[in-house]
Amino acid sequence: MCNDFFRKSECKEFCDPRKTIVVKDSGNKQEYRVTNDNGKEICKIKVDDCLITGGERCDYLILSCEDKLAFFVELKGHDLKKAIGQIDSSITKLITEMQDFKIYARIVLNRNPTPDINSSVEIKLKKRLKRLNGDNSIELIKYRSQVLEESI
Repeated sequence: MCNDFFRKSECKEFCDPRKTIVVKDSGNKQEYRVTNDNGKEICKIKVDDCLITGGERCDYLILSCEDKLAFFVELKGHDLKKAIGQIDSSITKLITEMQDFKIYARIVLNRNPTPDINSSVEIKLKKRLKRLNGDNSIELIKYRSQVLEESI
């Protein structure tokens, strides 16, 4: 289950078994959607200017409490490297509260990213997530333009 740090935070938008979770900034097209067909408890937490108020940080954190999965979500214009940096920084600031969680990065851009296969920030974050998560079948970093959908 999710710990009290997240459950009792004023930054928590909800912790319940709703079927669809949507992360969206008002006025922007980018959207991260999670389908929760199994009715598990999911928490949606605002990170930017709430859970973390200083320095680089991502927009939201989605927690699947039973499965111990944490998805750091950044809705971004087009700067993939900056988005990766914001997620990496957020993980660093919150890692002590997430000891048992598998951690993932999710980025939604408003236009298709130009993939930089050798992006050192992306490689560095992937290695960090691999170290934290061990062997895992879920994609560590996912990014799409406009809408990113997945099931938990």
